[in-house]
Amino acid sequence: MNKYIITTESGSDLSKELIDRYNIKVIPMHVTMGDETYPDGSFDVQEAFDYYEKTGNLPKTSGTSPQDNAEAFKEIFAEYPDAYIIHIGYSAVTTVSFNAAKIAAQDFDNVYLVDSKHVSIGAAAVVKATAQFIEDHPDTGPEAIVSFVEDIRERTQMVFIPKTLQYLKAGGRVSSLAFYSANLLKIQPSIKLENGYLVPGEKYRGSFDSCLKKMITNFFKKHNIDPDTVLMVGAPGALDSQKEMVFDLLKEKGIKNAMWLKAGAVISSHGGPGAIGITGIEKSAD
Repeated sequence: MNKYIITTESGSDLSKELIDRYNIKVIPMHVTMGDETYPDGSFDVQEAFDYYEKTGNLPKTSGTSPQDNAEAFKEIFAEYPDAYIIHIGYSAVTTVSFNAAKIAAQDFDNVYLVDSKHVSIGAAAVVKATAQFIEDHPDTGPEAIVSFVEDIRERTQMVFIPKTLQYLKAGGRVSSLAFYSANLLKIQPSIKLENGYLVPGEKYRGSFDSCLKKMITNFFKKHNIDPDTVLMVGAPGALDSQKEMVFDLLKEKGIKNAMWLKAGAVISSHGGPGAIGITGIEKSAD
């Protein structure tokens, strides 16, 4: 029987429950505020928001380094000498992390790398599904696992709605004209993943709660989602009432086991406080 260990970056926003359940090794990305750089996950995300409110500068996020990955791989092989590492990377077009993992992997045998083409809970959905696939098929080969990831990443859909566009504007992802027009007309654009990039999605009008409902309803209209793959994410500032509203809406659609994950500092530095997102994997056409 093969022994597989999945590695991924902290930007996948996996919960401790999932990390422990599948023995996943998470490699911290980095967040810089002022002159100090911190490992992602080592501080409360609210501190990133406080830094922006105090300074007017967004925290700078950066990927893992070759050394970060090499140290993680070394630790795994020290504990599991005969293991295979399946590294499911954060979207390669958004960060240097995947390339850093490729550089590190050159010094090790039995490390297989695949780009998730996703961030945050989109990446988490890919990692979770892969971990379950390995559990269900323990004797499968590493190449088959990589092929599995390459298939489901194309069927994984993710969209989120920011409560404020200020952070996207500060990061250059929303123009000043779009920002002021959206505020004036009470238009709330969603953000989706497309070919690994964060791009504008559907636009909604109304209160944040109303737009959130419309986003989730539209998500299931557009995509034939496997109900067992649905994950939600909320940044600090998301209200308990909104969480309850979301789960009630999901239950109406027959989805009873969706998990709510906490957005980490990497995605929160773009989405801002109160952002809420959803992901799921479309059913296979077979």
